[in-house]
Amino acid sequence: MKIKDILLERWTAKTVKDYFDSQENNKVTRKDFTVSYPIDGCILFRFNTVPDLTRAFFRMAEYYEGSLYKGSTPNNIDMADFLDNFVDRKGEVDYFQFWDGFNVTDKSFKAWTAKTEKLAQAEKLVVDVVKQHMKQKRFSIVADAGNNADTDRHELFHALYYLNKDYQTQVNQLVTEFQKDPDYKIMSKILNSKLDYKKNTDEEIAAYLTAGTQLEMVFGIRPKSWVKKFRDVFESALNNQQEARK
Repeated sequence: MKIKDILLERWTAKTVKDYFDSQENNKVTRKDFTVSYPIDGCILFRFNTVPDLTRAFFRMAEYYEGSLYKGSTPNNIDMADFLDNFVDRKGEVDYFQFWDGFNVTDKSFKAWTAKTEKLAQAEKLVVDVVKQHMKQKRFSIVADAGNNADTDRHELFHALYYLNKDYQTQVNQLVTEFQKDPDYKIMSKILNSKLDYKKNTDEEIAAYLTAGTQLEMVFGIRPKSWVKKFRDVFESALNNQQEARK
């Protein structure tokens, strides 16, 4: 199954219109995304279109968690090399059409920006905003395109998992229980073989279960009881974080 088959429904009339507008006005501007702070230590970039989102984040994300570039310096992850690896024989690149969410830790962001000699125009916009607003030592960057609650939940899971140790402990305990379920092996195999997750597989499994959607489409499973368990823990931790800010 190709990524576009999984994420096609994320395109709406507005995102299609915004996409063609961005084709005519090729430079990404500050008007093409919004910035918010859903929980302490987390900055959320919400782009109007998937292509603009990906232009801003693909090198940072691949440096952070892409197995293809493991051990590479940021400058070795350039567009020509990327396209050589990801474009198909028809010239299509699913990554730039349908990948609608990213998450990056502070450590990876700092390492990437310190070693990257030249930022693309869209990358520089994001880097400048992060450096201006995220002054704390520990933080998480999440980004998505459009306004999809499931994508938000998936990416905020990663932020909360990274920033909140108590929540991380609760999630890890749930994953340990889930490992006894045959669906765990199914998810692990597909994540490793088809979706390029070579590390942090258990975290990604928990993110999918927390989001609760596309489990049947991507993995062919319907673990409703587990979705409820992971979702309940997430909602409780998220509400506690937001209440503490009031």
